[in-house]
Amino acid sequence: MKSVLVTGAWGFIGSYFCKLALRSTDWKLTAFGRAGSSRSESRLAEPDCERSLLRIKGDLTDASSLSGICEGIDYVVHFAAKTFVDHSVVDPNPFIQSNVVGTYNLLEQARKYPVERFIQVSTDEVYGSIAEGAYHEDSRCNPTNPYAATKAAADSLAVAYHHTYGLPVIITRTENNAGPYQHPQKVFPAFVQRALAGEKLSVYGDGKHVRQWLHVEDHCRAIMMLLDRGTPGHIYHIAGNYELANIDLARAILRVMDGSDVVFPGKGHPFEQRMTFIDDTRIRPAHDRRYALNSEKIRALGWRPQFGLNQLIEEATHWYVDNRWWY
Repeated sequence: MKSVLVTGAWGFIGSYFCKLALRSTDWKLTAFGRAGSSRSESRLAEPDCERSLLRIKGDLTDASSLSGICEGIDYVVHFAAKTFVDHSVVDPNPFIQSNVVGTYNLLEQARKYPVERFIQVSTDEVYGSIAEGAYHEDSRCNPTNPYAATKAAADSLAVAYHHTYGLPVIITRTENNAGPYQHPQKVFPAFVQRALAGEKLSVYGDGKHVRQWLHVEDHCRAIMMLLDRGTPGHIYHIAGNYELANIDLARAILRVMDGSDVVFPGKGHPFEQRMTFIDDTRIRPAHDRRYALNSEKIRALGWRPQFGLNQLIEEATHWYVDNRWWY
């Protein structure tokens, strides 16, 4: 039985990973994260988690709260990070502390108490924008906002610990994830909430910024596979390769909501009448136009996304329509 430490365990992806692992493996899971809101706590309120999950509250930026955290641990899956680009533009310091200093503190613990695998969970944003084609794992990082820069720095630290100390680090980089229990400021819950209230959906710029999308479960399954089959010192892209411009995502969410039985103001009106375009030059300077990841490397190991783009959009939209208590 493997003992697994999951950081950021009360976050959107970390909590989903914990629940999926408890359902599908015999791993002994330790959840580590900061004390959060009641909403965050509800992510791990399921019976399986209550029975089987060891919970440790602490802060990665406080080295003393991490003392001995990796003792007896086989696998570390490091989800914990501050992730809001807009917030990082306003104040980069918390992102530097959490994403860089916090990762350093965790790497030090994994060096002191050697582990079999250390998964550093990262993002496509470290590469910056790409007009055509897709980034490969050996592409040069070119972050254009403080959040992306701190994730690139954390990745570099993890790589350095692999080469210098032999720490068995694997770096994963993923695209936009969607699914239940995502922070209300993220696009799916934010769009659904505004539509139900009869408010216009706020779309940045001209709405033609392009992102790839992946169901959170497909992301978590990929990480579980890499813990078993991934090669230390390597980077793997976890991507479904489903591209969508932001304006088309807004249209798709409205289309799903219009097809539901829910009655809300503006339902059925032309999509463009239910959107407003926000000047993002101050909110998000150097807003990356397009991200794209090539995922052939992990697919060669046998991973495939199980959720298609339409299924992902429909499931996520319905969850936020049906669970308005979340926001």
